[in-house]
Amino acid sequence: MAECSFCGEKFKPGTGLLFVKRDGTAFFFCGRKCEKNLLSLKRKPGSTKWTQAYQHAKKAGKAGKKVERKQKEAKEKKEKPKKAKKRRVRRKKKKK
Repeated sequence: MAECSFCGEKFKPGTGLLFVKRDGTAFFFCGRKCEKNLLSLKRKPGSTKWTQAYQHAKKAGKAGKKVERKQKEAKEKKEKPKKAKKRRVRRKKKKK
């Protein structure tokens, strides 16, 4: 059985995709989703939640720290109350 180079899932022989770089490095992919994430989108398996690499890193406490930080920042932005806009008051010019 072959193992996906991105998600780590095992799949049956005769299925999936084999991609070989010009330098001879071979990548096995279980589907188009994994191929696109690794090659086109240049994502790392450790920062993608649905991969086995992420699950192993999560158990070790190292999983997707950038992802978690971004989610935390987004929550903080939502929790902050909106400030009332100050109105500009035009003052009358004094006549001399």
